[in-house]
Amino acid sequence: MGSPPAVRYPRYRRRWRRGPPRPPRPWWRSLLDIAVFTAAAALILLAVRVFNQATVTPGNVDVIDGDSFRRGKDEIRLNGIDAPEYRQTCRDAAGRDWDCGKEAARALRTLVAGRTVECTGLDADRYGRLVSRCTVGDVVLNSEMVRLGWAIAYTRHGTLYVREEDEARRDKRGIWRGTFDLPEDWREIHRSDMHD
Repeated sequence: MGSPPAVRYPRYRRRWRRGPPRPPRPWWRSLLDIAVFTAAAALILLAVRVFNQATVTPGNVDVIDGDSFRRGKDEIRLNGIDAPEYRQTCRDAAGRDWDCGKEAARALRTLVAGRTVECTGLDADRYGRLVSRCTVGDVVLNSEMVRLGWAIAYTRHGTLYVREEDEARRDKRGIWRGTFDLPEDWREIHRSDMHD
């Protein structure tokens, strides 16, 4: 007795129906999408600029060192420059140590004393400080501190104020009257001391 014949079931093919073809998208819809995207991007940029504004008024400025100060609870750092740390010393032409960090802070304090400081925030650094371009009247503090020789152009973050640094070095102003450690090198060496 043989095995029963295999049952064959009919194969069903599912036929997918395609709808009618979509009409091409009107050109004005693409233009509208671009306009909406551009407007949204502009609003975001405007919001960033507005919220990164800070006006520092006389009496509220507490200079920390040659490139940063405090307004209330906010700490503001001058963008594109690096000044000696407050406790940093430099060497004069005769090789004697002098308190260049305190002198840099004194120079910034003199520039802002009794005057309105206006700052445009560019970004916030990893310490939460507003990194800014600040002015007193027509004087850009960032540029002036480098020009007077109390800070260097911080080329790690761009080439702003390189011309002012060249001028200060040529005329032996401020820290350029002798020799000094780059502020970032000094910070690295004295990192543990700075938190005492």
